[in-house]
Amino acid sequence: MSERDDVEAILKENGDIYFVTRQTTTEDGLGRVDDVSEADFRIFGMIQDITIKDRQIQEMGLAVPGNRKIFLMPDYSITSAGVSVTTNEVKEGDILTDDKLYTGAGNTGQFRIVKILRQWEETDEEIYRTAIIQSINLDGS
Repeated sequence: MSERDDVEAILKENGDIYFVTRQTTTEDGLGRVDDVSEADFRIFGMIQDITIKDRQIQEMGLAVPGNRKIFLMPDYSITSAGVSVTTNEVKEGDILTDDKLYTGAGNTGQFRIVKILRQWEETDEEIYRTAIIQSINLDGS
């Protein structure tokens, strides 16, 4: 079993399932946004509140109310009939939806990936990623 398999097992056991929406814009000849399309895929990860120990993150201006830290896999494969069909990778700007955080009254449980902080590698294989997510409604964390 590899380190990546260990991290995947930890994230599946202690994390949750989230839906990622990636928005793609189409521009006209003058550079104005003509159309916005969305693609959705499902991931698993683990969200943590940003703690006082995250001083480096605070100095970068990322530790503000509504921000949290998420641990992710480098990529997520969609498998059909035992064959990997598509591989998705979470990128900065993607929207993450957590249905468990939806409380109505304007709180959608949506976060935007604002910064991918670190990609942890071992023997030239990426193990996991750490990113900062920001509440779209600026709800406190």
